[in-house]
Amino acid sequence: MSMKVEIWFNTEEFPLFKDSYKFKPVNVETINETEAGTKIRDIKRLGVPHISISQIVNDTWYQKLFDYFASGSSITVKYYDPHTLTQKTYSAFLEDLDFELIKDDGTSTEWQVSFEVTAY
Repeated sequence: MSMKVEIWFNTEEFPLFKDSYKFKPVNVETINETEAGTKIRDIKRLGVPHISISQIVNDTWYQKLFDYFASGSSITVKYYDPHTLTQKTYSAFLEDLDFELIKDDGTSTEWQVSFEVTAY
């Protein structure tokens, strides 16, 4: 079953294509190390929404993605939860941004971008 997902940068929706993302719940934990070298697990969250995205974007969207990633600005993610039959919303940051220039003919530029979005 595919899940309807929307990613919002302030008031502008990122154009996601049907097969360009994977939505899945993940377990997130924070592990810190003390000065003595002891590891301490601080937080463990189960079933945190996580999205992996890989698609081609134009130069305008590439610049927005890069700016949000570099500044650490949060984005809004909305998704339809099939279990509760409601739309859920959460805030997240862009992680692991990777990009490659695939077309630059002087009039238009296209980038292959991939990034991760996890709720915080």
